[in-house]
Amino acid sequence: MCLNNSVPPGGPHTAAVAVMIKEGRFLLIKRAERPDDPWSGQIGFPGGRWEPGEDLYGTVRREAAEEVGMDLEAARLLGVMEPDSPMNAPQLKVYPFVFDASRVDVVKPNEEVAAYRWTSKDELVEIVWRG
Repeated sequence: MCLNNSVPPGGPHTAAVAVMIKEGRFLLIKRAERPDDPWSGQIGFPGGRWEPGEDLYGTVRREAAEEVGMDLEAARLLGVMEPDSPMNAPQLKVYPFVFDASRVDVVKPNEEVAAYRWTSKDELVEIVWRG
């Protein structure tokens, strides 16, 4: 995993996700089933699209607060990974922001999140390979 310390500026075809690591485990969410959501029912990291007036660090902080009720001020940013594009939106560049979340206490999911769990690295790899 290659981490970068500079925060990308964001733009109309960008998004950010929060890769939160706590005690060697990663926070994953399962998105709620919604007919108007292209990510409906998918498992992934909390995150979402950039909005005008914010950089991508602002995006990831806003989305983590909205989706799982986490204030990332208490977390330590370890770095930003190279962007990737989802298969269902190849024009979108998603930037993973990696955080040490050991000082973040509570997860309070909103209506966009059906479930969440902290997974081990091995479980995460298995989920990725299953698709």
